[in-house]
Amino acid sequence: MLLLGKPVSPGVAQGLTHVVDGRPLLTAAVSIAPLGNADVELQRLRDGLDLALAQLERVQRQLYGQLDPDDVAIFSSHGSLLRDRHLIQRIEQRIRDGGVSAEAAVGHVVGELYQQFLSNPVSLLQDKAHDLLDIGRRLLQCLSSGGRSEDEPVARKIVVANSVTPSELVRFARQGVVGIVTETCGHKSHTAILARGLGIPLITGIHSPAESIPDGVASYIDAAQGRVLVAPTSADHSLVDQFLAEIERSKQPPSDQVDAPVTRDGVRIQVLLNISDPSEARGVRDWQTDGVGLFRTEFLYIDRPGWLTPDESYVIYKQVGEQVGDRELHVRLTDFGAEKCPAYADIPISRNPSLGLRGIRLLLQRPDILQAQVVALTRLARERPLSVTLPMLDTLDTLHQAYVEICRFAGVSSRDKLPFRLGTMIEVPSAALMIEDILPHVDCISVGLNDLIQYLFAADRDDEAIERYHDPMQPALLRLLRRVIDACNAAGKPLTVCGELAGDPSLTALLLSLGVRRFSVSRTNYLSTVQLIRTLSCAELDGLATDVLRMVSGNAVRNYVAERFGASREEW
Repeated sequence: MLLLGKPVSPGVAQGLTHVVDGRPLLTAAVSIAPLGNADVELQRLRDGLDLALAQLERVQRQLYGQLDPDDVAIFSSHGSLLRDRHLIQRIEQRIRDGGVSAEAAVGHVVGELYQQFLSNPVSLLQDKAHDLLDIGRRLLQCLSSGGRSEDEPVARKIVVANSVTPSELVRFARQGVVGIVTETCGHKSHTAILARGLGIPLITGIHSPAESIPDGVASYIDAAQGRVLVAPTSADHSLVDQFLAEIERSKQPPSDQVDAPVTRDGVRIQVLLNISDPSEARGVRDWQTDGVGLFRTEFLYIDRPGWLTPDESYVIYKQVGEQVGDRELHVRLTDFGAEKCPAYADIPISRNPSLGLRGIRLLLQRPDILQAQVVALTRLARERPLSVTLPMLDTLDTLHQAYVEICRFAGVSSRDKLPFRLGTMIEVPSAALMIEDILPHVDCISVGLNDLIQYLFAADRDDEAIERYHDPMQPALLRLLRRVIDACNAAGKPLTVCGELAGDPSLTALLLSLGVRRFSVSRTNYLSTVQLIRTLSCAELDGLATDVLRMVSGNAVRNYVAERFGASREEW
């Protein structure tokens, strides 16, 4: 059976399917013993419901604008089911009458209803059966570790699920998953970013994959073309040969993978890696990169039962430091807020998450989270060179407040006594406009292009309906970026362009012409970025920035760049 979907993270792989299905979980939950009397179990049920509803609300906010409204509505309907009084009363009654655990009551009631809906001849009710199964699984996972299936081995397997959260993807990656197939996943979602960074092939857009794809069958995935071959027969031998050939090719490292990123006229460009998980740091050693330019530490928290302690944080940071060796390591403080929050986080959900309490603003209001990180990073910085980056800086007032707190937690009296270099992200236009005033107080600058564009043009980076307004070739952005670059050069402070757009091949020449000499890109973009840099000449790009900075429209810039490099407009 050949299924066609949408590519999210490129790659090819083969393995047995591992279908994430709630039915075995419901069966196992029935045998879980209660932790206390009926009142205790009823309270556990209420707590589990609250957590499950909070998770669904976060998922909806995360996916709004990334997927079709009908896809997001799936999670809204799940929330409605979890609030359904008839369903909840049936579970509560089972706890009271049967003296069973909250998990066992959920397993009994959801399992019974699932079978009833599934056997109904009305297709709409049959669909509702799958929704019930999904919310039953979520509720059981929220209730206790006894009802979770997180430790089921997925090593060398292809996970099949209706959707995968960032925390689930991190867990699958650590267990050795080789590929993932889902029904829904936004291309710019953090699940997608993590998959690309970790090099895990991911295909989405497969209708009800957890119901239509059998568990434990041999399958092949080609996420570059969006193809999944499930349980091939003898008639599929030619297709199997194609997949196997692609898999073999993927195992062969490019001949120039360790070549330095030097332009044709001999200019050495520094290319670093963006990482979200310690395992990604291996790429530094494998490819002899210049180091880690952006370590997104918030993703360390999402596959855990609670907040990291300073000692736990130190162990993880040290592990990354050992992988990086003597190369650069830039650690960004946690950028919680918006859609990036662990399930246990007691962080308020804003009406507009991108404009709400996030980044350094949040950390200053949550000194407990900030302290644990600073203590761990201070310890590591006494062993190796290290840069610590502030996320989402907006004003000098915030910067000075951050200094006070960071110095206090690091146990020093002033910024110049910190054992690490201190840098900041430039993602908010107010910070970019104040760059000359910010630079005396920091050691380095990292530009987060995706967020800078989002805030500069009031265009949500994850909203596909306004994707055309999230335009990196608009003169307003290029002029602002040039101002930041010139200020950094004048102050002798290094500037790195980070994020997904840093590895966009349509922007590489333009960024080089503006004066960017440091890029931090995802693992999947590293080799292609280096290869492209080696084909360009900074001398030949000399006049490009001068010309485009005079232009007044994004279309003019796009057409000019496309003509200059002999590409069609569609390619840019």
